[in-house]
Amino acid sequence: MLLHLVACCTRPGVAQEEFGTLSTGEKVTMFTVTAPSGAVLKLLDYGARIYGIEVPDRNGKLGDVIQGFCSLDDFEHKDRFIGPVIGRYGNRIDGSSFVIDGIRYDVEPNEEFDGCPVQCHGGPMGFDRFVWEGEAVTEEGRRGVRFHRLSPDGEQGYPGNMDCYITYWLTDDNTVRIEYSATTDKPTVVNLSNHAYFNLKGGAGGYVMDHLLQVEADTCVQNNTHFCPDLLLPVEGTPFDFREPHRVDYRLDMPNRHLEIMHGMSACWAVRGYDGTLRKAARLYDRSSGRVVETWTTEPALLTFTGRTLNESYKGKYGPIEKYGAMLLETIHYPDSPNQPRFPTTILRPGETYSSVTEYRFGVER
Repeated sequence: MLLHLVACCTRPGVAQEEFGTLSTGEKVTMFTVTAPSGAVLKLLDYGARIYGIEVPDRNGKLGDVIQGFCSLDDFEHKDRFIGPVIGRYGNRIDGSSFVIDGIRYDVEPNEEFDGCPVQCHGGPMGFDRFVWEGEAVTEEGRRGVRFHRLSPDGEQGYPGNMDCYITYWLTDDNTVRIEYSATTDKPTVVNLSNHAYFNLKGGAGGYVMDHLLQVEADTCVQNNTHFCPDLLLPVEGTPFDFREPHRVDYRLDMPNRHLEIMHGMSACWAVRGYDGTLRKAARLYDRSSGRVVETWTTEPALLTFTGRTLNESYKGKYGPIEKYGAMLLETIHYPDSPNQPRFPTTILRPGETYSSVTEYRFGVER
């Protein structure tokens, strides 16, 4: 049974304090959002980034379920994709180019496979590299921070001035809700997501692949050697069949072409029944703490990566972050959608509004 622990023992609100200074000289602010239950959401305006989420275990003890750095320098130089918003286009664009209305756009690559340029997470200067404007917001039953940034026409090769808002809410029932919104003055592509690394064991962390994962998906992507979608395959009989709860590593040793290409567990599932409405995509459970998080989204795909590149040189908030010490629950449009018409479109046109919602619903299981 999933229980939401709520105890009116803490004064809710949004506080802010200086977190540090970037190499550019820009000041970075931390926003701390507190719910009546005592749950806490911590955000940085650098990259509109999730810094921490503190929620109770089955005994009511708060623990931080987000792995990340304690140093701003590490966010800037060690691993830029720990916790931020990724965009304009989250994940990869094969060939670092796409066509809209017969016009080819070449975007800045930051990867190369087999001599082919690939852009990942918006390029060398993606959305994670900027300090966003942030303001506290409060509504009945929830409070949070709204971040804003105008991405200028031509940034990283993308057409159009794109006006973006990202609002993080922490609700009274310990749900973290992310609302994305964007408009443009020229046809462009957009695919925004958050790149937070979860470990439900709390601040001490540890091996995350013994968590139990259940995914609402019958189909999974097999990538090409550029880490972009190639085939859509049934999950049945594969290491990616999580229609029922399993340890994340339960079939890690099974021979599989996608596991071979990605050098481990890195998967993109097609969310069952996608129609643009908010629906459950996944459930992650840690038996040691009792913590549960359900991922709900309006997006067509759910992606995970289980931290095989993490290692003890990653100086985390609570000590070194071990290999396989955290995992993504990333809600997105499919990678390389601008070049693959079989996927839902990611084109945004003038007069339209891009909108996307993801919720992380936290609770405990007895």
